[in-house]
Amino acid sequence: MQKKYKATLALAVSALGCALTWPMTSMGFGWGLLHHGCLAATIGGLADWFAVTALFRKPLGITYRTEILRRNRKRIMDAIVTFSSDDLLSVENIMGVMGKQDTAGLMVDYLQHRGGAERVKAVVDEVLLSAVNTMDAKEVAESLEPAVREGLQAMPLEKVFSDVFQLLAEERYSSPMIHSLLGVSRQVLFAPAMQQVLLDNIRVLRREYEKDSAGRVFVLEMLDLTDERILGIINEKLSHHLEEMQQGGTESYGAWKADMETMFRSFGQDDSVREALGRWKDQYLMKVDISGWLAGWMEANIKGESPFWLEPLHRFVEGKIEEFSRRKDWQMRFDSMVKGFIEEELVKHHDLIPKLIRERLDEFSDDDLTEFVESKVADDLQMIRINGSIVGSLVGMGLYIIVCAAERMWGM
Repeated sequence: MQKKYKATLALAVSALGCALTWPMTSMGFGWGLLHHGCLAATIGGLADWFAVTALFRKPLGITYRTEILRRNRKRIMDAIVTFSSDDLLSVENIMGVMGKQDTAGLMVDYLQHRGGAERVKAVVDEVLLSAVNTMDAKEVAESLEPAVREGLQAMPLEKVFSDVFQLLAEERYSSPMIHSLLGVSRQVLFAPAMQQVLLDNIRVLRREYEKDSAGRVFVLEMLDLTDERILGIINEKLSHHLEEMQQGGTESYGAWKADMETMFRSFGQDDSVREALGRWKDQYLMKVDISGWLAGWMEANIKGESPFWLEPLHRFVEGKIEEFSRRKDWQMRFDSMVKGFIEEELVKHHDLIPKLIRERLDEFSDDDLTEFVESKVADDLQMIRINGSIVGSLVGMGLYIIVCAAERMWGM
């Protein structure tokens, strides 16, 4: 049973008891005591009912000092707003609570155990992919072209090539290069196309050698020197020569190596070579469409659903998250930064709190506000009525006992 009905029932029982015991007051002390108890309980219950009802409505239509909540709405609202913003939600109180929180620990727990790391990567992907894929590659390339062109023009390519030539002339680079060239030479020599070229040239030379001489033809046939046989001899000799050079230590290998190193040193020290490279660079940069090349490269490599930079970005983000979870100094800085940011924003925008509270309270009409407050405190207020009836009855019976005792003592 709701306390409102209990309080009303208590008042009704008190009034009924008062009415029923009134004719019996002359029948003895007990009936008088019961009657005065019920009378006082009725008076106390009625007084408390009037007081409780006057908070929200006009009991019995009485307008004087009733509807307290409705008539004092502005003052009550001002008090609520002031208390909430200046005391309950003051910057000091909020930061006092925030100061006890380990924001870095919460962030680490979120990243490691609540799927935060995946959400961070998803947000990074969404933001960057959206930004990149909506980018106008041509416009970006045109804006970058002057800087790229200037950078390429300022780049001393001729000096770089000169240094490269000097480097190639060193033993540690020239020897591997010669071995590589010898290996390539062997592959080129025995390639089908090269073998066919050699065979064709042997046939031409054979015809030139034989001409109209039957003796030369006879000698070559006696020695079984067919075109293919001559090609085989050439292949064998060249292959043997290349193998000897690859093994090093031969006179031809040393001469070739010395000539190559001398050539590289010569190129590296030749001013005319550097000047030619510089002129070529300038002429090439004047002709090349840098913006078009940049735009095409960005369209092919930067944009798309899975560009080349996405996976390295994921590894970078994962590494930073792992490092953040491990390093206490980063966490301390993060905690300090978050709390400092919150405090700064609270100080800057604290005036929004009373505005928000007032706006929310202003959404309530008088009836809505009265109903809302009454619903929250109704049970406690009804207990006042119940207690009023109980206390009234006890006080009434106590006073009746005192009066009766005084009458008997003084013979009144």
